[in-house]
Amino acid sequence: MPMFFQIFSYKEEVGPLYAISKGWAFLVAPLTLLGILMLRLPDGPLYLVLLAYTLGLVPLLSMIELPVELLDALLGTVKSWPLTYYFSVAAALMLLRPSETAVKRGMLAFGLSTFGVMVLLWITVPAPWYQPNVLGGNLFSWDEGRGMYIRMPMMLGEVAMFWMGRRFLREWRTWQLLLVVAAVVAMATMYKARLPIGVTVLILLMNLALCLSRRWLLGLGAAALLPVAAAAMILGPGLPELLGRVFDESLFIRLRSAVLAWGWVSGDLSRFVFGSGSISSFSELTLADVFGSADFWLTDIGWLGVLLEYGLIGTALIVALHARAFLTARALGHRSAFRAALGDYVLFEILCSAVYSVMFAVGPVVTVAALAWWLRARDEAGLAEDEPGLGAAVTPR
Repeated sequence: MPMFFQIFSYKEEVGPLYAISKGWAFLVAPLTLLGILMLRLPDGPLYLVLLAYTLGLVPLLSMIELPVELLDALLGTVKSWPLTYYFSVAAALMLLRPSETAVKRGMLAFGLSTFGVMVLLWITVPAPWYQPNVLGGNLFSWDEGRGMYIRMPMMLGEVAMFWMGRRFLREWRTWQLLLVVAAVVAMATMYKARLPIGVTVLILLMNLALCLSRRWLLGLGAAALLPVAAAAMILGPGLPELLGRVFDESLFIRLRSAVLAWGWVSGDLSRFVFGSGSISSFSELTLADVFGSADFWLTDIGWLGVLLEYGLIGTALIVALHARAFLTARALGHRSAFRAALGDYVLFEILCSAVYSVMFAVGPVVTVAALAWWLRARDEAGLAEDEPGLGAAVTPR
């Protein structure tokens, strides 16, 4: 699951695990073929069309619209390879036949350990390692707005946090709430990625609000007015300075990138409809060179970056993929806290896509989609949570 969730895909510091993660789609290619040929996955046609578009047409567009050679154009499709995980994850689950309990325990164990490792690194790693260009990579980072922070891959950590939040809403035990609060505090003090933290808290509070009666909601809202009013009175005079610290230079960098990207896309109808492709991060030439801006990154401008790379057609397919993953996972959420957490995670990715490109790491969402298909198939087969999984002959629609 760490490989399918792309935990190591952008962490050069982990050495061999980084290389394996980049080539994981090829290592599990036999599983992908098995999933395509043997399993009647409900969204299989959507994924195959999107794969054909991103792996076939987009490299050609890269060579036409951008000054790149064939090899660079092909390497630029690396981030699309995890789309195949929809088939390979489903095939692996059918072959290995685990129980739902085993899958849940494995995912949650890794997710919870994410927080433990982050705290351990925060305590033990010396401050000089956080300075730019000291170690290379991006795990240990520093900037003026946030100081030192750890770019921890939080994918499975988010699943674990949503699972604990859902357990609290079902069991109402104090220790569960304390664990959720501790996880949020750890992210705020060590991880410091503002949008993911804000979206995480939003989803947790939204789930809480949906579980409370109207009387409780009104009471909590009234109780919150006093501290909010007090904070407004205390912080009011310093609000401009506070906003300046919260929305630092990164906001203006994204705005400049968005203006450049929209100017490029809107200036040519074919770019708008079909896209312009991209350039591999391994290439000497970068999109920053093409657009004349050292801070231009497709991954930082959300759906506009997706539109620039894949055009209106590709963007529509990617939207459909995420919508289907969310609806499929959400439909199973009433059965257990773990299943509900899977739907919460897809919602988390969708909300974060306002800034971060969904294609930067699409593996987790397609993996959840495959898990949702498998869980529904288990339900249709009448299997209990701790029973081994489906046989290879079972291919539900």
